[in-house]
Amino acid sequence: MTSPPPIPDPTFRTYSSTQAQAYASHRTSYEPALYKTISDFHAANGGHFGTVVDCGCGPGNATRDLALMFDRALGTDAGAAMIDAAREKGGKTKKGSDIRWEVVPAERFSHVEGLEAGSVDVVTVAMAVHWFDLNKFYSEVARVLKPGGTMTLWTIASGFPHPDQPNVAKLSEIMLHFEHVVVGKYQMPGNLLSREMYDKLPLPWTVSPPVPRFSKADYVKLDYDRDGVLSNGKTFFSGSKVRKLAEVEQALGTASMVTRWREAHPDLVGTEQDCVKVFVKDLREALGGKEEVDSGGATTIMLFKKAV
Repeated sequence: MTSPPPIPDPTFRTYSSTQAQAYASHRTSYEPALYKTISDFHAANGGHFGTVVDCGCGPGNATRDLALMFDRALGTDAGAAMIDAAREKGGKTKKGSDIRWEVVPAERFSHVEGLEAGSVDVVTVAMAVHWFDLNKFYSEVARVLKPGGTMTLWTIASGFPHPDQPNVAKLSEIMLHFEHVVVGKYQMPGNLLSREMYDKLPLPWTVSPPVPRFSKADYVKLDYDRDGVLSNGKTFFSGSKVRKLAEVEQALGTASMVTRWREAHPDLVGTEQDCVKVFVKDLREALGGKEEVDSGGATTIMLFKKAV
């Protein structure tokens, strides 16, 4: 039995220009190891590095990184403000051409002008596929990918303190309480799919009707640091980052659950009772007054090959 299809996100798609700019500023890029995992899978299957399409690209942080491996790159998003932010930052491909940015839902991205059937080498989605109508999205990907092309989906779930920190048990308790309790009721089905590391994400052959153009035999799901337990015993795959608490506060302010909490509590936004300010205050106390925390997230990468 599969999970019901995700409900389209009502938050990021309607971001204002100010919100989109804040998202672009406070969301960091991804680790080189993640991109290497994608390129290694694609190359091992005989894939080429001509064209990449990044769906649900937001302000384009991942698109800009991916573009450096490809001759041509397209970033798409349903939110006009997100694409405006992406265009403002721009970006270049491996060949030095400009990244193309288009406002279009992931469920219709194959209809972008000039994007022909069987013309794309890789389609990627960074921390967004849990908001898509997957029946439609998988069909779109199957249409544009070349035979043997790659679709890759990834997310970074939750936040965990690095286990080498003092008072790690209390820090972990605070982080989990914030996610599961404080903003828990403002999480939508898509948030939960991400939090559960896409374990229940419908796959191309489990949606109805199935999208049979993807090879089940070649499918790979890679999980790292589940529940905050470091896979390599040293650091988070997504990068163990020592961040100022002020940076933590700014980054959390871009989370969809926090945005919805603040919409429900407009009188508390920016006050000492703001959910993020309370969270940061609790972290500071557990850190003994220190102003930085070493933390990371659990990562899952899903890799699919279109049948030849």
